[in-house]
Amino acid sequence: MGSRTKNSAKNIFFSELSYVAVLILQFANRSFFIRFLPGQYLSLHGLFSNILSFLSIAELGIGSAIDFALYKPLKEQDTETLKSIMVLYRRFYTFAGLAVLISGSAVAPFLSCFIKEPQAHIGGMYLYFLLYLANSGISYFYASKRSLIICDQKEYIVSIVNSLSHIAVKLLQIVSLILFQSYAVYLILLIAASLLENIVITILANRMYPFLKDKKIKKLSLGLSADIRKNAYALLFQKIGIIIVYATDNLIISKFVGFFYVGLYSNYTLIIQAVQTAAYRFFDSITASVGDFAAFNEKGHVEKMLFRVLFINAWMFCFSSVCLLCLMQPFIRLWVGEDYLLSGYILVIIVLNFYLEGMRATHVTFKRAIGLFWQTRYKPVFEGVLNLAISIPMAVRFGIAGTLIGTIISTGCMTGLLEPYLMYRSYFERGFWRFVLCHVKYALIAFMASCLTVFGCSMVKGNPLTDFLVRVVLCTLIPNLFMAFIYKRNENYIYLKKFVLQFLKRICVSLRRKRKS
Repeated sequence: MGSRTKNSAKNIFFSELSYVAVLILQFANRSFFIRFLPGQYLSLHGLFSNILSFLSIAELGIGSAIDFALYKPLKEQDTETLKSIMVLYRRFYTFAGLAVLISGSAVAPFLSCFIKEPQAHIGGMYLYFLLYLANSGISYFYASKRSLIICDQKEYIVSIVNSLSHIAVKLLQIVSLILFQSYAVYLILLIAASLLENIVITILANRMYPFLKDKKIKKLSLGLSADIRKNAYALLFQKIGIIIVYATDNLIISKFVGFFYVGLYSNYTLIIQAVQTAAYRFFDSITASVGDFAAFNEKGHVEKMLFRVLFINAWMFCFSSVCLLCLMQPFIRLWVGEDYLLSGYILVIIVLNFYLEGMRATHVTFKRAIGLFWQTRYKPVFEGVLNLAISIPMAVRFGIAGTLIGTIISTGCMTGLLEPYLMYRSYFERGFWRFVLCHVKYALIAFMASCLTVFGCSMVKGNPLTDFLVRVVLCTLIPNLFMAFIYKRNENYIYLKKFVLQFLKRICVSLRRKRKS
């Protein structure tokens, strides 16, 4: 247990620390992008991102199925099984990478179909898309060894390499924008950095796992092979549903609202994704530990862990939602100017969508960790169809807000209720209403914390910079103090508080020992 906790803490620490450095450069990079390239390129960047996400369906979801299969042999140090799984992993991702590159090349001539206004077309658009496609395709050919390191609870190694690569490329891209004002050079640098990062991770994996170089590979057992195929089949539906729900917003906005609005919305999604990535790094960091814990403990203990993680999830997304609601508009005003602001009511819908999506993190993490792919295989497809059925007509009528309302309704109906129900019925074998009531309670507390903080921020008057800084202080204090007061007798809060204090104490003791030595 101690090893699991230590590895999770190390993964979380390094992933969050490295991400802060990348995040600062990411916003600086976007600032220079907006300053030195025409506005249409920002919309183009957002459109390409969604199209490539759509093409990632070629991965078929098998990656998560194989990741799950790695946990047990890694725990038992079964190198023969690991070698067999890694061969399967490499072969499949080579196929997936080729499929993405071929299908992307086939889509390129039809890019204009995704843009509402004919006059918005950009010269060189097809070349830019092929460069963007090449960057996406590279990652598939190196995915297997990256995943092995992560499943072995050493994600901090990948985080360090990834962060150094991102820092270097963001700086080089800023220099290239100043010198050349070229989107093509910007994308070529991205390709070079992706290639170098993946080569470094491959070299590290070969050193960490020398058995990967062995030529004698046994065939996978029939039972394990059947389990991987079964989970992969289920995850195909997961992949389709997730893409339809989360990778179509920019496509719908570009086609039915206007290409220009993709650029405006992309600044908000950059901020949202920055916060989501920071939060999801916590859940990614504990997934391997949860899988390890679930493999060797009773379901009652696993459920107890589930509620502890849900509590952290609720605190994290209550605080971050309040910050986004009160800080996003003044931040964008300071960062890129008034011209890039969306309406206040759209902001509220964006933040509500962020909160609902974020509160999925706990049961998604546990579903991945305990391998509940088959039981939930059809849910994402229904969610995706419902999302499109609502989002497209709503986008025509209400613009960006309508697009997001479709996502909120489909996420709330299918993910907020159906997914936990299937997890409880299939794994815990008991009713799920306690879990749902916890979500309702946490949502009400988040709503109250939001109202208090919005009221506090509404009293702030001053120049834009002073206003923003005071809001930061209020957003830090009000929701956290409110939640600390509300949860002071909550057993999960008491446990978390004790864990954090012990963790900080160990760090202090370790620093003192280093000073004495």
